[in-house]
Amino acid sequence: MSPKRFKYLREDFGDLPVELNHLTIKLNFYDERVEAENCLEMTAKLALAKIILDANGLEIVRVESVKHGHNSQGEPLEYQYHQQDNKLVVRLPRMYQSGERFSVRTLTRCFPSDHILEGIYQDTTLPGAPQQFISQCQQWGFQRIMPILDDCRAKCTMTTTLEAHRDYTHLISNGHINLHTNPDGRPVTKLGNPGRQVITYENPVPMAPYLFIAAAGTWDELADHVVYPSGRRVRLEYLVPPGRTVDARIPMDILKEVVLWIEKTQEYEYTGDTYRTICMNKSNFGGMENVGNTTIVTDAALIDDHTMDVSILYAHGVIAHEFEHNQCGSETTMDTPFDVWLNEAYTVDVERQFLADCFDPTFIRLRQVDTIRDPLLGPLAIEDGGHVGRIVRDGFNDPDELIDGVTYVKAAEVIRMLRLVVGPEAFRNGKQLYFSRYHHGNATTDEFFECFQEVAGISLQRFKKQWLYTVGYPQVKTETAFEPQTNRYRVVFRQVLPEGLEPFHLPIQLALVDTSGNDIQSSQRVFQLTEREAEFCFEGIEHRPAFMSINRDYSFYGTFSQDNVTVEELTLQARLDPNGFNRVEAMRRLTDRLRVKLLRDPKAEIDSQWLTLYGEILSNHDLPSSLKAFFLRIDEQPMERRYSTWYPELVAARHRLMAAVNAAYRTEFLEQFHGLDTYRPVKSPKDGIEERLLKAVLLELIAVDDSKDSHGLILDHYHAATTANDRVTALQTLNRSSAPKRLAVLEEAYERWHTHLSGYANYLRVVSSGTCDDVFEMIEREEQRPSFDITQPTWSRALFLPMAANTKMLWTNRGIAWLGETVVDLAPINTTTASRMLNAFKQVNMLKPTLKARVVSILEKIVAKVPESVSATIHGQARSYLDGA
Repeated sequence: MSPKRFKYLREDFGDLPVELNHLTIKLNFYDERVEAENCLEMTAKLALAKIILDANGLEIVRVESVKHGHNSQGEPLEYQYHQQDNKLVVRLPRMYQSGERFSVRTLTRCFPSDHILEGIYQDTTLPGAPQQFISQCQQWGFQRIMPILDDCRAKCTMTTTLEAHRDYTHLISNGHINLHTNPDGRPVTKLGNPGRQVITYENPVPMAPYLFIAAAGTWDELADHVVYPSGRRVRLEYLVPPGRTVDARIPMDILKEVVLWIEKTQEYEYTGDTYRTICMNKSNFGGMENVGNTTIVTDAALIDDHTMDVSILYAHGVIAHEFEHNQCGSETTMDTPFDVWLNEAYTVDVERQFLADCFDPTFIRLRQVDTIRDPLLGPLAIEDGGHVGRIVRDGFNDPDELIDGVTYVKAAEVIRMLRLVVGPEAFRNGKQLYFSRYHHGNATTDEFFECFQEVAGISLQRFKKQWLYTVGYPQVKTETAFEPQTNRYRVVFRQVLPEGLEPFHLPIQLALVDTSGNDIQSSQRVFQLTEREAEFCFEGIEHRPAFMSINRDYSFYGTFSQDNVTVEELTLQARLDPNGFNRVEAMRRLTDRLRVKLLRDPKAEIDSQWLTLYGEILSNHDLPSSLKAFFLRIDEQPMERRYSTWYPELVAARHRLMAAVNAAYRTEFLEQFHGLDTYRPVKSPKDGIEERLLKAVLLELIAVDDSKDSHGLILDHYHAATTANDRVTALQTLNRSSAPKRLAVLEEAYERWHTHLSGYANYLRVVSSGTCDDVFEMIEREEQRPSFDITQPTWSRALFLPMAANTKMLWTNRGIAWLGETVVDLAPINTTTASRMLNAFKQVNMLKPTLKARVVSILEKIVAKVPESVSATIHGQARSYLDGA
C-alpha cells in the first residue's frame, strides 16, 4: 500500500510540546450524554502560545485558564474546534516558557453511541435499570470523552470523580477510592440531590490516556482474593450481569491461578490492592486492560451451559493476556501506535505459555499454528495478498487496523523466535532489563531490542529489520543425505524469498531420529540459518537415521518443505517422531501431496499407501485424543500455498479425501465415535475438551456421505449432548446435510437459545456455516428477526464472519455478491467486523481469472459506496486490494 493511502504516518508522532502532569476529571452521566470537566496540569517543554488537544465528536462548552488549583475560578480562553481534524486549538493567556507549569480546564459534552464502541458508549441495559455505560479508550477513545493529548507518551496521574443516577450499582474508574470523600469505599449520595451519587478515585501512578476507564452500570459482584508468597493480599472482583455470579466462579478460579502463575514464571507481582474484571456485552475486541479494571466481553468472561470449548480455551488465554498487560502495556508502555506489537506480542507469548501449562502443549501449539495458517485472518494469507505484513507498519488510517493477525500472531512468533535465537536465560535477563529500564515509562521497538542485544552480547539488527519491517515470509527448502562411508548426515538449507528480500534469521529446531522412534543422542539443536543457503553436517552417525525431524513445533514463521524426502520417510515420521507436532506435520505433508494430485486431476485415484497409514493412525489407541483429532482431520487449506486460492477445487478435493476414508473406515469411525463418552458429568468444563474435539472430527468424517444413517447419528448426538460443544457441532453438521428435519431442529434450537447472549451467538454461527442452497436466505431471515441486533458485535460477528470463511458457499456468484453487499451495509456500523469480512478478498491477485474478475467488480463497488468519510479503513483496504490486482 502506498504511503499516500495512509492517514497517519510515523512522522505525525513528533515530540509532545508539554509534559502532562495530572488530570482532575469530573464526569456526570445522564441518559443521553456525559458531561465532562477536565483540568489538565501541564509543564511546557518549549515556548508555547497555544496548545492543541485531541477532541473527537464533542460539544465544547467552555475552555478556561486555571491559575490557583483545579477548583479555582477559571478565566475564559479563546479556542477553535477543527472537528474534521479532531483538534481543539486553545490560545493560552500568555507565552509559557519551557519548564513553566500551567493548567487548562475544559467543559465538554459527549453523546455515547450504541455502535461506535470507542470512548464512553452505550452497553446493553437491563429492563428497569439506568442506561449502562462502558468505555474503550484504546487507541484514541479518551478524546471521544473529553479533550486530551491522546498519546501513549502523555502518561500522568489522575483524580476522577464520577456522578450518576443513584440506581447504578457501580461507578468505576482507575486507581483507588478516595476514603476521605467515600469513607465506605462506595458512592455517596450527592449533597442537595438525593437522586444522584458520587465517587472519587485517585490514581497516583502515571498512566497513558488509552488505559482510562469510566463505567456506570448495574452488576452483581463476585469477590475473592489471592495471597502472594510475599504475604501481600490482592482483592479480586468480577462484575457480572445480575444473577450470573455463579458463571464467574470458574473464571475467578482461572484468574487466581493466573495471578500466582505469572508471579512464579514471569517474576511479576501486581502492585495494586484490587484487580477487577468487568463484563461488557458490546465490544469489537475480546478484552481491554484498563490498569486494574480489565473489561472482557460477557460472551468470553463467563462460563455456563452455552460455553463452547473454544471459548473455554479463550477464557484461559484472555484472562492471562489481560493480567500480563499490567506489566507489559500499563507499567511499561509502547511509545506510539507503531509500537503496539510490543504491548501485544509479548503478552500473547505469556498467554501461550500459560495455556501450554494448563493443557497438552502439543495440542496448544497445533492450535496456534492453525491460526497462523487460517485462510481468512491468518498472517500467512494476509502476507500472500502482498498488502500487509510489516509488524511495524508504514502507516494506518485507523489504529484499530493494527489489531490483526500480524500484530497478535506473526509478532508473537517473532517473540518466540527471539527466545530461540538468544536462548532462554538471555531472554529472561533481557525482558527483566526491559521492564526495569522502562518501568512507568514508554519504550520503542529499538529500545526493546537493545535490551536483548545488551544481555545476549550479539547484534539483533538484522533479525529486527527482516522480521519487523518486511512484508513477506521465508520459504525454507531442505535436502538431506546420509553418507555411510564418512558417517556423516548432511542437510542443506535454502531460503526462497520474494524478490528484493534479504535472508531472514531463522532458528530451526531439528534432530535425527532412529528406527525405534528415539532422538539420536546429541542431535537435538537449534540451527541458526542466517544466509540464503547454508549446510550443516552431523558427524559420527554410524547408522542411517530413519528420518530428520526439522522445524519442530514450527520453530520459525514461514513455510517449510523437504525437497528429497520420500513417502517412506514421511510415513515413518508420522509413526515415530517423538515430537508430536512434527508427527502431525508429516501426515499433513503426505495428505497435501494427495490433495495437490486431486487439484490437478480431480479423477486421480486415492493412494492406497496413504489410506493404510490413515487406518493405522485411526486404530492407534495410544494416541492422545487431541493428537488423533489433528491426525484424522482433513483440512481444506493446502500446505502448498500456491494453491491456496483454488477454492472450488479445494472443496472438491477435501470431499474426495473424506469420502475415501469414510468408505474405507466407516465402521471404525462409528466404533470410536460411540466409544468416546462425552456425555458423562465432568467436574470442570475443561475436562474432556480433547475427547470432544476428536468426536467432532469423527462426526464430520462419518456424515460426509449425507446418508439417512448419518442423519440419525447426528440427531442422536445432538439430543444426547450434555455440553455446548457437542450440541453445536451436531447442529453444524446437520446444517451441512440434506436431513429432512434440518430446519425444524434448527428452529427449535433458536427458540431455546436466542434469549441468551452466547447461546444466540452459537446458533448464528451454525446458520452462517451451513452449506445448503438456502444458507443466504437463512442469514437474511436471521437479520430480520426482532431478536437480532446488528449493533451487538458478538452477534454480527457470529452471523457474518463464518460465511466469510465458508469456502464452499462464499466462492460462488451469490456468495461473492453477498460479501460485498454486507461489507457496504456494515461499514458505517461496525468497521472492525466489516474489515475482517473483507479479508476474504485479500488474495484477489492470486485468484483464477473468472473469480478474479468477479471479485474486482465487487471491490470497485465497495470503493465507490464506502467513501473515506464513511470508513477510511474499508475504503483504503478495498482500494489496496484493487491496486494489488
